[in-house]
Amino acid sequence: MALLPMFSTPGRIEDTDAEAWSAVVSQFFGTAAGFPQFYDPTVVDTPPEAEVASVIWSAFPASLRGGPLERMELADAARGAQDEYCEWTVEKNADEKITRVTFTTEVPEYFDHLFTTHPDGLLAVYRNLIDERAEPADLEENGAYLRRNKWNNSTIGRPAHLVSPSNNLFAAVQLAAQATVLRERDGQPVTNRQDLVACARLGEPLRNSDPQIASAVNNAAANGDEVTLADPIGLYIDGLMTGGMEAQDGEDPGSFWKIERGDEAHTLRAAYEVPPEEDRGYVVGDITIDGRRIVFGGQLAIRVRVRLDAVVKPGDHQPDPLPCVGS
Repeated sequence: MALLPMFSTPGRIEDTDAEAWSAVVSQFFGTAAGFPQFYDPTVVDTPPEAEVASVIWSAFPASLRGGPLERMELADAARGAQDEYCEWTVEKNADEKITRVTFTTEVPEYFDHLFTTHPDGLLAVYRNLIDERAEPADLEENGAYLRRNKWNNSTIGRPAHLVSPSNNLFAAVQLAAQATVLRERDGQPVTNRQDLVACARLGEPLRNSDPQIASAVNNAAANGDEVTLADPIGLYIDGLMTGGMEAQDGEDPGSFWKIERGDEAHTLRAAYEVPPEEDRGYVVGDITIDGRRIVFGGQLAIRVRVRLDAVVKPGDHQPDPLPCVGS
């Protein structure tokens, strides 16, 4: 049996007070204490036989309506529309060709924490990854961290962290906890992914993320098992699928994918860019996907995978299903 000594920072990055961050995550788990099949791994042991179950989905928002072109335009135009726990921004050159697309799954709570415990570290992140012109006054309002500040409020340039209202760590923890409750309608179990989310009010049924997370957790709970989230707890970029992509000089398109925060197993931030110092004579906007040039960041977002890791601990619970919320 093993007790997690403390919650690690997302991606185990080292620019913060790790113990203070662990206390923040503990508070999130404390709000989920009323769900007996969801547990805090710093309080309850996780046995060696517990398995990690990775839930993976596309970063492109499934909830957007319209034709393919309209959906691309909507997704690239507003960070709030990017609601799959992954957001991206686009940079273009004077010819209006895309030069870089940057993706992030960094949670806003972590930046709130940096503002409180390590403001110099917060400023360093902004200056190193967003814009060297960032100033402390840009990042606060009335003495608190301003999540949607001038450097993190657009789909143009470079993002700092998630800003869409539904994209945060607290929401992910709550979703996992609440999804351990079985549901029924008219005496029949609710197991369809979208139906489960709607029945239990676990988020947005039309998203890629919420239904898949809820279904995976609910299936484990139905078996009597207990569930938690794997350390380091966070939402992670699970890579870019490059099949069907072609560069002008025959270079492997996957070579232009660069991890900027975290590591390969726990990627928090990554950018897709043809390195300008290599002077290859082309940019991202010249690369093709299935024969079509990249003109939207969303064309890459469809191929970016996002991941949440759960831990399933064998249990002998015999949960009774509850009716749909509001029934």
